[in-house]
Amino acid sequence: MAPPAFLLVFSEPGPNVSEEEFHDWYDNEHIPLRVNTMNWTRWKAIDGEKPAYGASHDLVSYEETKKAPYTTLAETRSGREKDILSRIETLDRRHYELYEGPTTPPSTLYSESHPAPYGVFVSLDLKPEYEEEFNKWYDEEHIPMLARAPGWVRTRRFVLKDHGQLGAGGRSEQIQRPPKYLAVHEWSSLAGFESKEYKEAMATPRRNRIYAGVIGKERRVMSFLRKWDRVSS
Repeated sequence: MAPPAFLLVFSEPGPNVSEEEFHDWYDNEHIPLRVNTMNWTRWKAIDGEKPAYGASHDLVSYEETKKAPYTTLAETRSGREKDILSRIETLDRRHYELYEGPTTPPSTLYSESHPAPYGVFVSLDLKPEYEEEFNKWYDEEHIPMLARAPGWVRTRRFVLKDHGQLGAGGRSEQIQRPPKYLAVHEWSSLAGFESKEYKEAMATPRRNRIYAGVIGKERRVMSFLRKWDRVSS
């Protein structure tokens, strides 16, 4: 059986799409037409970086993204959606597949029906010779240590399958490939970042050795906006 997949989208309205128009389109057209294919959760950046918004979607498998109805979504865009996508600054889409390795169970704060208040999306690229040890470190040390920090809900790991961009900022031929590995850390509170447990997890000798092989990193911190549940199978 194919492993579950994950779609992560970062979006920035830009100067040619107002915040009101952007949210009305996203919440009342873009997502409602797609909730029969996946669950949706929208996020807002609280790290001062752009793109300012995120959306995450749990998928049955990556293979499902290659079949209808998923493949017909672009073909059935409304005139309004086509217009907004021609003016929006960025719609950065990334498909991932679940990394199949040892897992640390979610904390008692986890609720399947209520997303965590905060999501931290960490993407990393490493020199090839560091990848095996990187995965062992993440599974054997890093996540178990993070799990001791107050406010940690759960961590999931994914591997990039494909990516693409739409919008004014996505038309360049120089679109940068996102890092290969993604970790999605869910937190009930950001106060845990100041805890002794969190600081210890971020400063072990093993982590420092691994980070010598990091050649690309992206870290986004976002707060929960709204969730939609899949309406059909």
